[in-house]
Formats: sequence, structure tokens, C-alpha cells
Amino acid sequence: MLAGESVAEVSEKFKVCSASLYKLRRRARDAVRREIEKPVKNKKPAYNRTLQEKEDKIVRLCQRHPALISYRISRKFQQIENETVNLKTVQRIRKRHFLPRVAQRPSPTFKAHRFTAAEKLIIQQTIKDKMFLGSERLAWDIRNRYGINISPSTAKRIKQGILLELKPPPKPRWQFYQRNHPHRLWHGDLTEKVTLTDEDRTAFQLTLLDDSSRAYMFCDLFREVTVNTTIKAVIAAMRKYGTIPQAVVFDNGSFFRGKLLQEFCWRLNIRLIHSAVNHPQTNGKLERAFRDDMNEFYHRFDEWKLQALKRKLPEYVSYRNEVRGHFALEGKPSACRLKEQDYFALPNALNNLERFAHCERPTKRIGASGLMYFNGRRVYISPKLAGEKIKIFETLDGLEAEDKQGRLYFLPDYKTKICRLLERFVCGSWTKDDKTYYFKPIRVSKRLETENQMLRVQTKPNHASNCENRSHSAVA
Repeated sequence: MLAGESVAEVSEKFKVCSASLYKLRRRARDAVRREIEKPVKNKKPAYNRTLQEKEDKIVRLCQRHPALISYRISRKFQQIENETVNLKTVQRIRKRHFLPRVAQRPSPTFKAHRFTAAEKLIIQQTIKDKMFLGSERLAWDIRNRYGINISPSTAKRIKQGILLELKPPPKPRWQFYQRNHPHRLWHGDLTEKVTLTDEDRTAFQLTLLDDSSRAYMFCDLFREVTVNTTIKAVIAAMRKYGTIPQAVVFDNGSFFRGKLLQEFCWRLNIRLIHSAVNHPQTNGKLERAFRDDMNEFYHRFDEWKLQALKRKLPEYVSYRNEVRGHFALEGKPSACRLKEQDYFALPNALNNLERFAHCERPTKRIGASGLMYFNGRRVYISPKLAGEKIKIFETLDGLEAEDKQGRLYFLPDYKTKICRLLERFVCGSWTKDDKTYYFKPIRVSKRLETENQMLRVQTKPNHASNCENRSHSAVA
């Protein structure tokens, strides 16, 4: 491309900046050098391209059955050839060979008949008078007596609606549950109804509630919440009350899910439970508590400012735990039930809880001059590691990288900076994060110090979610 022409001419011709041209030339030279040094003998076939013989069979099958959908074509091909084929592959082959899918039935040439108000009244009255008849008998009677053509399925649907009006379904019976001792189960959730008046944005109240005592184990306001914020809140609550809960219940938000939270709960033998989708009744105790928070705390302020609310929130939490009576506790405050705490965690485990929050991420191959990409952002580690694969571990403080020689590198603030959106709407305009991040060499790793703790964890045989059958070995 550059032979005989200057860089400026090529850039003007192809509308490409000079930096991209040099980058493309460097990649081409590297590819040629790799091919000369280590030629690939058995090259893989083109990506997502089936063999010609197999494609011809699929084409003949699509031509023989033009009205079948891709799923039916795939099933027929598997039955005939005893070989699987992807649905997307069938669609691409149909598009490549211009094989249209024919509709199974012709489109209607007339407008569907709609019953008039008088006809609807006649049909409903006839069905009410003869509720003992079946759908076909009702359709025949209406057609023979009044000359109204109605299908049996329509008669059946109208009859079911009349039955629901005469005998409505019973109200659902909610199943209430409650742990008999404190710290057996914690509920965690966010309330997003706090709109800051001075910032015109939403603040999030992250709360952990004990199921037995209805006490707030943790309660604070945040501008942004991630899964790291959730783990830090659980750690703060465990240290405050000197215990490790047996189970925690969260909803399905992104700040309550993730491999980091699963690994943290697994190492501490905490059963991690997620509620059913679109079923807030699972966390009903905490949802009811949020309603009290709005009436008893937030509505007492004329303006919702973050710092003012954060200063007053501990006083309200103290009132809620020590003074406010609860119907489930026969009017007693939550502090009375919290005094029944019958077990405590090991002090050494409570002092080093952050070291149990780490998980392994997919390995990364270092590019030229030590460059990597995380979520579309440029990250540099070291030019000496170019071309090598390194292990990546996620911790509460950031990312840890470990090379083949065991050297460690650290990238802080992974969740708050790199995991956020690449383009954000700030101050009425879209801004793109084009900042470059750097790994820094470290000597001490909190992740590797976990093995030296008194809280011993056996090798994980199989990563089963929720850890249902494990004993609470972190309790003294």
C-alpha cells in the first residue's frame, strides 16, 4: 500500500490516519514473520462455513420443504443424516442460495368477521341459559337458532369468561416464613426512590436486614452500587455484629450477581439465594421496611441532599433497631431478638474477610508493547510480556495479573472505572472514555494470603450454586 506513495497520499486516498497505517503495516509484518518462523500446516477452515457436501444436502432439504422453519429443517436433517446443524446456519444457507421460506397457508383474502353488540348479547345469553352444554353443542344451537356462525373454541372461551365472573378464583395464600434465631438469614436489596434535589440524580439505599429480628445489619446511601459495594457492605455488617450469616437473599440485579460474590460466599460457607424473577414477595420483609423508611425518615426532609441524609441515617437506623416495635416481635424492638445471638465467627476470619473475595477471570494474551483491552479500554502491563498469556484475578480492590514467572501486577478500581459504560451521558452530552490504564507491579497479594488463614477451606470439588449442603465451619 505504501510502495511508491507517501503516507499523506495514502491517508488522503483511503481516509485513514497515519497512525492506523503504521499499525496495519506493523501487523502485516508481524504476521509474515510468524508465518515464516512457524508456518501453520493444517489451517482451519473458514469460520462458520460448512462443508460443501453438507451444504448441498441442506439446500436440497430446504428446496423440498420450503414452508418449514429453520428449526424443522434442522430436526429433519438430524433424523436423515444423523448430524446436527445450527439454526443460524440454515438461515444463512437459505439467504446465500436465495431460497425463500413459503408461508404454510395463504394469506386471507377477506376481513375477519366481528360480532356486533346485538350478536354478542345473544351469544352470552344463550350460553348462560345452557351452561351444562359443551362448546360444540353451544356453537350448533347458536348457528341453527339464530344463524350466527361461531366456532366451538370461541364458545368455549366465552363460557370460561362467564364462569370466572360467577365464581372468581380464590385469592392467593401467601406462605410466611421466619428464622427462629438471628443471623440465620439476611435480606439484601436496594431502594431507588431517593432522588437528590441538588444533583438531579438517584441515590441508592443499600440495606441488609436480619430475617429473625427485623434489624438493619447495614444501611447506607450510595451514588453508584456495584457487586463490590455489596460485598463490602456484607463485610461491614459481619464485623459489626461479629458473625457470619448462614444465608443471604438478594434479587436478580447486577449488583447482587457475579462470580466474585459467589466465590466470596462459597469460601465463607454462606448460602447465596436469589429470589425468583418478578417476585418481590421473596424479599417482602425488606420491601415493607423500605416503605417505613420513606414515611419515617425521607419525608421528614424538605430537600434530599446526599451528605445531609448520610449524616442523619445512622440515627434513624439506631431508632429502628432499638426503639421501634415490630408486630412480628409482639411490639418489642429488634435489639431484644439480637441479644439471642448464640454463635460468633472466628476473630482471625473477621479481620481478613477481604482476602476471601477473589475469583479467576479468563486468561489474556499480551499484545505488542504490553497492550491489552478490557471492555474497549486500553490497558498496559509490561512490554516484556508481549505475546505471553497471563492469569487475571478479580478482587475487591481491582484486578491482579500473574505471569508465568509468578510476578504480580495490580490494576486498581476495576469495577468503578473500567466496567462502566464506554460512552456516558454527562452534562447534556455524550463523553467517551479514551483514557489509558496501567498495571503496577506489586509484591504482596491479599488473594494469595488466604491460604494462611485459620479459616480452612477444602478444595472445591464442583462449583454448585448456593452451596446448599455445606456446614458452617467458620463458627466457633
